Amino acid sequence: MSAKCFSFEVGDFDCTVLLDGASLMGRERILKRFKDATEVEYRQAYADIGQKLEDADTSFNVLVIHTGQETILVDTGEGGKPYGGYLLESMQLAGIPPEAITLVILTHSDGDHVQGLLTDDQKPMFPNARYVISKVEMAFWYSRLEETAVDQRPIIAMMEQKGLRLIDMDEQIVPGIVAVPLPGHKPGQIGLLITSANEMLLHLADVLHSPMQFAHPEWSASFDRDTRVSVPVRQQMLARAADNKLLTLFYHLTFPGLGYIKRAEKGFLWSPLEA
Repeated sequence: MSAKCFSFEVGDFDCTVLLDGASLMGRERILKRFKDATEVEYRQAYADIGQKLEDADTSFNVLVIHTGQETILVDTGEGGKPYGGYLLESMQLAGIPPEAITLVILTHSDGDHVQGLLTDDQKPMFPNARYVISKVEMAFWYSRLEETAVDQRPIIAMMEQKGLRLIDMDEQIVPGIVAVPLPGHKPGQIGLLITSANEMLLHLADVLHSPMQFAHPEWSASFDRDTRVSVPVRQQMLARAADNKLLTLFYHLTFPGLGYIKRAEKGFLWSPLEA
C-alpha cells in the first residue's frame, strides 16, 4: 500500500480523493463482519461481480473539495490506528498542505473517520480548520466518551476550541454543499450532495461497506448500529443515485471509491471509476 490521490471536477469545484489506507478483509473478516447470510451466499455475491471472497478489500477514501472560498476535507482517516495513516502523504502527493484546509466535515464519529484529526503529540493536524458535524452525531459521540471513545476526548476538545459547528442533518454547510441524512450506520451520520455548475457528486459515507451490498442492500455489516434504519436508508440512497445518474463516492470501497450506480434485476450494480 502507498499514498494515492485521484483528482476530478464537479462543475467549478476541484475535488481530490486521498487514500488514508487500505487493507485486505478476505474471507475471515467478511464472515466476522457480515452475519445476514452464509459463506456460500457471500462467495456467490462476490463471484457475481467478478471477484473472490478472499480478495475482498476495504479503503479509507478521504475527499477534498476546493470551492474557491474554502478548502474542505471530508473525514480524516484513522491516523494509522491500525490500518490507515497515509493521509498526509496522499495530501503531499496532491499538493495540498495541511495548513490549506479551512473546514473539516465529519460524516460521523467512528474512529476511522476522526482519528486523523490530531498529530501524535495531540496537536491539530489541520491548524487552520473549523469543524462541522451533525447535532445528532455529536450527541451520540458524547454518549460514547465514557465507554468506547474515551481516547477521543482530546479530539472533541480541540474541535471545540478551534471552532465546532453543529448542524441539522439536512442543512446547507456552505454554498453548493448540503448535508444528506444517512442514519442507521450511526444515528447522526450524514452524507453530502455537492453541486456546482449543474454537476453533482453524492457522498454516501458508510451507507455500505462492501460491493456485494449493491445487489444485496438487505445485508448489513456489524458496524451498523440500527439495521432497521440502515437497510431502508441504503436502499433509498442507492435508488436515488441510480435514478438520477449521480456520480457517487463511498468511503470504504476500493480506492477511489467513485462510480455510478444502476438498477439491476436484483438490487443494484456498481460501475466504479478506475484510478
